Amino acid sequence: MPTITSLQQRLEECYRHEEVDYYMEPLVRISDGIPVGRIKDGDTLFFCCRRGDRQIQLTEALVDPDFGHFVVQPLPDLSVVTLVQFHDRFAHLPTIFPILKPSETLGEVLSKAGVVQTRIAETEKSAHVTYFFNGRRVEAYGGEQWVIVPSPHSSEFLQKPATSTAEVAAAVEGAMDQQQGQGRHFILANLAAGDIIGHLDDWQANIDCAEAVDQSLSRICSAAAKYGYVVAVTADHGLLEKFRKDDGSVNLSHTTSRVPFGLVVPEGGPPVGLEEADDASLADVAPTLLTMMGIPVPGSMDGVNRASLQGTYDRIVLVVADGWGIGVSDPDSNPILAARTPCMDQIAGECPYITLAASGEAVGAHPGRSGNSETGHLTLGAGRVVLQDELRIARALETGELHHSQAVQQSLEAAVRRGSDIHVLTMLTKASSHGNMDEGLAVVQAAAAKGVKKVWLHLILDGRSSPPQGARDLLNTLRERLPAGIDAEVATVVGRGFALDRSGDYQGKTKRTYQALVEGKGRGF
Repeated sequence: MPTITSLQQRLEECYRHEEVDYYMEPLVRISDGIPVGRIKDGDTLFFCCRRGDRQIQLTEALVDPDFGHFVVQPLPDLSVVTLVQFHDRFAHLPTIFPILKPSETLGEVLSKAGVVQTRIAETEKSAHVTYFFNGRRVEAYGGEQWVIVPSPHSSEFLQKPATSTAEVAAAVEGAMDQQQGQGRHFILANLAAGDIIGHLDDWQANIDCAEAVDQSLSRICSAAAKYGYVVAVTADHGLLEKFRKDDGSVNLSHTTSRVPFGLVVPEGGPPVGLEEADDASLADVAPTLLTMMGIPVPGSMDGVNRASLQGTYDRIVLVVADGWGIGVSDPDSNPILAARTPCMDQIAGECPYITLAASGEAVGAHPGRSGNSETGHLTLGAGRVVLQDELRIARALETGELHHSQAVQQSLEAAVRRGSDIHVLTMLTKASSHGNMDEGLAVVQAAAAKGVKKVWLHLILDGRSSPPQGARDLLNTLRERLPAGIDAEVATVVGRGFALDRSGDYQGKTKRTYQALVEGKGRGF
């Protein structure tokens, strides 16, 4: 296909200027000097991504009639079909896969027991300590407070490898002080730096990040000792512990490593033990913490209580060291081991401490699949394994369920009746928690089976689960797998860091993505 060949040549130019897929600024298809394949009112758009927090901003710009972050074109008759239902405010949109919302999560159980809760994170992880931890619930439970501190801009990450971890630790200490003498209290704090800096190809920044996380954990532990809190520390998945792969190349992707689970108990409290087990997983954290607080574990939580103790605790802070896995004992490839981490070392060596599975089937994903922040926090909060969208969608692809889903068929039939253009916005990657090309291709195949002659493709480049400059080669795979009998042309290309921004950068990344898709503004190919 000439379009793909010209796009590959354009990407080659970008790569020579050291651009990477994740932050690829929008590229738009130009024909005879005019941008083509733009999304117009009356068209049908299949948004084939499956990470809820990552889709909100762009979806708002496309469908919200009251959108006010920047000037948009009115698109009242644009039909948007989502792959998964990812937010209650978009429940009116056709959805191929309804959302799975586990009930009786840790947050719900604590709320019903009258425990005050404080959720603290920086903006990069705000959805994880709220929406995902609460079982994909948008609203806070009764007695639940949210404290969100700003993350640095992505352009500052290398200069600020601690991100806003210190500010999160300070907020934790402030929450403890505020709740003095106020009864039972649960704090969930996410230290995000490991999952931000761990994706960057900078050895020293990774080391500095690990040290910053450890310093913030130390501050939280000191405050907990002062105010009488148990500190439970774990991680949602691995990443920071593996800077180099076995072949010596740099690793920028999440891992299948186990993660820590340690307890620091206040002086004078009942002693606690933790039971090590090969099958211990993130699903065990909620039942363990409920047991420690003397609150009955609901039957729907099939995770296992791993704690043994005589007595209970009224105040617990659960610290999620995001992306902190248990890596190999090699300081030349493991930034955590190369760093000075006295607090985590002391917890692992002197406190009740076990390791937990945080990937694959232990979090409802494919066997051997790495974990991620969404599945990690969802599993931590649910206290059970929740079948992940990636796995249930993969099964639907195998059986043809996605191809024949009611939302797909009805939307295609309506588009054919109207004679409107059909657009497929999809990830260009073979495997990612955000989506993969199989899902977009299934929609194209369904369109071809309906007799549709043309589909416009809008590609989101990965650069994380795929190589940083892997899109050029992935386009060959896409070309080989496009079905015969339909003209599927690439209209837009944009990096995941732009298209799926979740930091609130409406005026920057979301606006530029929207303008590329709808207005044809961007670099041409």
